[in-house]
Amino acid sequence: MKAWLELIKIRITVASMVTTLVGYVLARGQFDLNLIPVMLGIFLQACGAAALNQVQDSHLDGKMPRTAGRPIPSGRISRAGAAWFAIGLVAAGTGILARGSMTAAWLGLLAAVVYNGVYTPLKRTTPFAALPGALIGALPPVVGWVAAGGYLNDPTIHLVAFFFFIWQIPHFWLLLLFYENDYIEGGLPSLFDRFDRRQIVKLTFLWIAAVCVAALLLPLFALLDRPLLAYLIGGAGFLVVVRSLALLKIEVLDKDGILKSDLREKFVRSCRIRFMELNTFALLVSILLVTDSVV
Repeated sequence: MKAWLELIKIRITVASMVTTLVGYVLARGQFDLNLIPVMLGIFLQACGAAALNQVQDSHLDGKMPRTAGRPIPSGRISRAGAAWFAIGLVAAGTGILARGSMTAAWLGLLAAVVYNGVYTPLKRTTPFAALPGALIGALPPVVGWVAAGGYLNDPTIHLVAFFFFIWQIPHFWLLLLFYENDYIEGGLPSLFDRFDRRQIVKLTFLWIAAVCVAALLLPLFALLDRPLLAYLIGGAGFLVVVRSLALLKIEVLDKDGILKSDLREKFVRSCRIRFMELNTFALLVSILLVTDSVV
């Protein structure tokens, strides 16, 4: 079972469930039993897409130390078996969502298509695959929203989706900063092909700041009715930006572009911390949105 659980990338798929819940509760204003099949459907679709991604990337995963131990390159699961497993999960999730809302089912399927049909091929050809790939994080809350009876053209869910879209980009680029060598060994294009490290760090910091600004749009456009929750988002966002300044202060390269090996570990650790803080901020925003809707 461990190998199959690794195949579905459980941490990523659970995150899709959480953001789906946010969209559902925002539209319905409460938790109810109809939420269960919606979350199960998006979970199965996300699991299937994650498994199919590993099928697509199995030849690349074997080249990178971080991913060489995954089920397919390590030989614990066959590529064909994983492919059929992935297709079955996507089909099951789509069927469950379709029983409640065909629009939700199609949107969930669209997220899988973007992940496996757009982002995965693009990341082998361009370092900017994260931009269209960010749609993957923006769609689950929309699935929850329409499954709960919300209108697809409602600006409320557009703002929520926009926040999660923006959040995905520094999320991707922070991963790049502390898995730089894996990208090189795997032969994948990265931002390092176009920019130097200082420029990438500055870009990542600006995108982190953009996430925090995007979060402020939520209370600004009355998605949060309680001032205290709005202040919590503003304060947390300010803290994330201030702490992310640490990225700009660690000069890993000297003026000749030579790596300062003594600072490399400190820089990677700082990137990991910023990664966790950014994800925690997104989770906090999700919790506050749900809290404001049901309390």
